[in-house]
Amino acid sequence: MTTNVGEVANLTVRWDQKGVTIVKVERALLAKPAAMMRYRGRFEARALGAANKTLDFVRFDFPLLAAAESGDEMTDEARTLGEKLRANVTATTVVRVPLPRGATAIAVWDTAAHKGVSVSLTPSPSAAPAAATPAAPTPPAPARSAGAGSTRK
Repeated sequence: MTTNVGEVANLTVRWDQKGVTIVKVERALLAKPAAMMRYRGRFEARALGAANKTLDFVRFDFPLLAAAESGDEMTDEARTLGEKLRANVTATTVVRVPLPRGATAIAVWDTAAHKGVSVSLTPSPSAAPAAATPAAPTPPAPARSAGAGSTRK
């Protein structure tokens, strides 16, 4: 389990033959602090703090990219077919990354290729001051006059 956090980043990531790309990061506040499950996977999404210190992380895989073959049961032909399929996969997935206090960036690390990408985080919605909206000026009251619609003479 991860540490209890009150905020997460919904991280949209893409995999193609060039590697991992971070497509979008959306911060979201949780209704109450919660810990997230940890899973196994080739990729690791890390919440980074000062001096790029890892504060928390989750692991994940892209659809159709994880090796599904079991070494005991696979023929060489099936293993070759699986490798061929994974070599041409383009996939996009959304990963929920815990954001402990002090998180300033998110990095995604490919443990097989030993490469990574990172992106700075925008300020938290809870930390941003509420935007003051100026009040609209009150329009002046209409003048009272004996105009065209008046019955007074």
